[in-house]
Amino acid sequence: MNIPEEHKSLLKQLGLTETDFKHFDGEFVRYEYDEKRGVRIHDPYYTTSYNEYIGIDGWSAWSDENDTFMSDILAGVNERLERVKAKHESAGKDVVEGLKSRFGKKSHDH
Repeated sequence: MNIPEEHKSLLKQLGLTETDFKHFDGEFVRYEYDEKRGVRIHDPYYTTSYNEYIGIDGWSAWSDENDTFMSDILAGVNERLERVKAKHESAGKDVVEGLKSRFGKKSHDH
């Protein structure tokens, strides 16, 4: 799909990259342009790196809407996830060490 440079700059404002433009096939991945509203993409399977909400109809919000719903609700999730994982990993190590100290000695008496 041929994408004019002026539209590419608008699509990049949505977070897309040059690599994403290779996925635009005009069928499953495409975009619409409107002079007043900007651009929106149709990417129902999240083929591109676009990480905001895509509606059930497969379309994103228009670029002039500055929709950051998904990134707003997911802000800080990765940091919290890492903290929880670290907490559970250390707890798991404590259990393993406790089991080893209790049952880890091999008996040589048969």
